[in-house]
Amino acid sequence: MLTKIARRLVEHNSSPPVEELKKAAVLLALSDADDPELLYTLRSSKMSSHGGEVSFPGGMYELEDESLEQTALRESYEETGLNSQDVRILGTLDTTVSRFNVSVTPYVGVVPVDADLNSDSDEIDACFKVPLSFFLEDKRHRNDFIERGDESFFMPVYKYDSFIIWGLTAMITVNFLNLTLDAGIDLQGKGRG
Repeated sequence: MLTKIARRLVEHNSSPPVEELKKAAVLLALSDADDPELLYTLRSSKMSSHGGEVSFPGGMYELEDESLEQTALRESYEETGLNSQDVRILGTLDTTVSRFNVSVTPYVGVVPVDADLNSDSDEIDACFKVPLSFFLEDKRHRNDFIERGDESFFMPVYKYDSFIIWGLTAMITVNFLNLTLDAGIDLQGKGRG
């Protein structure tokens, strides 16, 4: 599965960051396993931005960052303790603009199954992993109706254990699965569940 994901990312010509907007980067950290798992965080409810929400490790670009890739790796380390030397970047997904007008570039990387993670950051309450097989079943908790400009669609919302994966995080997850694994997650329908 990881071989197919890596190949698709190499073949994909990702849309670049939107120059005139603030920039951020996130890391889709995939465990190196037969059924790879994606790493998510539950942001601390004390955070002024996205408090109590599920997200990928990541954050805002800072001037000392040499690139958005470094932003994703730095923020992932700060939030989860994931050492950048343990991450093998495979490529990027299309940049997505958040509802707060931030240009978010997702990086996809492979990490060891036993990568040392922690939830000691002030920014997060928990780290957790979700198997890709769970998403490929497309059993949705609900659908959120989204209108962006002239577009309207249903964004899947997934519930894994007690965690709700929705919004931009769900959108990036769906984009990743459809691009790299031909998941066929329909944004007009109700999923398979």
